[in-house]
Amino acid sequence: MNSKSVKVHGLWALGLVGAFFVGTAWEKAPGANEESRANSFRKERSSPGAGRSSSSREPGPKTSSRSSRTTSGSKDLISSLFNSTTLSNGGLEALTLEALSDPNQVKRRLAFSRLLSGMTAENAATIRDQLVEGGAGGQEWRDFNYAWGAIAGEEAFSNAAMSEKRDLEALMSGWAATDPAGAMAMLEKLPADLTDQKTRLENGIVAGLADRDRDEATKYVAALAAGGRKDASRLMETVADEVLRQGGTTEASAWVATLDNGPLKGSAMNKVAERYVRSDPEAAAGWIEQFAAEDYATQAVAEVGEKWAEREPLAAVSWLDKLPEGPGQKAGLNSAFGDWEDKDPKAAGEYLLSMPGSAKRDSAISGFAAGYAWQDPETAIAWAQDIQDPALRTESLKSVGYAYFRRNPDEAKTWLASSGLSTEVQAQIQTPRNRRR
Repeated sequence: MNSKSVKVHGLWALGLVGAFFVGTAWEKAPGANEESRANSFRKERSSPGAGRSSSSREPGPKTSSRSSRTTSGSKDLISSLFNSTTLSNGGLEALTLEALSDPNQVKRRLAFSRLLSGMTAENAATIRDQLVEGGAGGQEWRDFNYAWGAIAGEEAFSNAAMSEKRDLEALMSGWAATDPAGAMAMLEKLPADLTDQKTRLENGIVAGLADRDRDEATKYVAALAAGGRKDASRLMETVADEVLRQGGTTEASAWVATLDNGPLKGSAMNKVAERYVRSDPEAAAGWIEQFAAEDYATQAVAEVGEKWAEREPLAAVSWLDKLPEGPGQKAGLNSAFGDWEDKDPKAAGEYLLSMPGSAKRDSAISGFAAGYAWQDPETAIAWAQDIQDPALRTESLKSVGYAYFRRNPDEAKTWLASSGLSTEVQAQIQTPRNRRR
């Protein structure tokens, strides 16, 4: 296969340091003056007015000499670190040695990034042999195989399949990112000794497709789900992760809305909600509430409510309380009160007292009692006994009982004797393997 130029979406995190190689070609002449380039780089970066004329500079207070010395010293330290990473001109072998064994971790990453950027279909096998000899680690193998799959596709797969260090899942990801049809076709003609890896290879294809085209990846996951893949929801989370990485929460939340209603949409929604609520809980709540009545959104609603409650419990609970009744609201209140009791049990208790008897109040009490049992099990029991739904009341008392037995087994046994709980439930509470927090 001829060497071809590829642009792989979402490839190496090492690419973040690629800026250090601007203007540096792979086929650099042995006599090139590295120090000259470094000095030029320092000169350009050290000038405060680089790229602006002196007349365009804004007036401002003069920097103190101490401040100038501190800033200069910091820059010198940084420059010292990065300018010490002059890479070898000795070819693949020397560069691989630096990438795997140089004591400077920045230099190792720079060298490995450069090693991959210079890889071709023709020299990949040589680089691979050197990585084996140098003792490359897991992440290095994943990055290498992704790049090899992107560059050489089936040829890379065939070579890697015969090696001990094959990591075919990462290789398949790279292949699918540049040639999805070829990668998928390989699944239909796997050698007999690789058929047991088909599931992992499908995982790799999902990751590669997500790097390339979210719609292709979404359709592929849906097809796997239709074919019986039990973990298709997890694969949809892989796609959601990539949509978040590329477009952020605003774009990802819009993408989720386009998905077909059901478990796959719910999984993607969970992943987006988890990220969204960390950055802007109110905006996340405004987005997720349109799905609050849907069963597939239950976990996402609970996620937003819980994470928001960690920061602003009253605001989160007030929002949840006004949502349409359903599993999402109940799950959210349960999670939110489980956090609120940590911050302000008195305020949480007062809010519970203000709520009329209902299924959502039962869920809120259950969450409060389960959390508060670790601080005050007797009070938590009193709250749990106020739950109207018999089944949920029993489950809540069981949860409180677990905590009670960890804190004070003797008192817990005394309570159990008059608790009215069945013999079976009492036995479950006292069984060590069921204790939890």
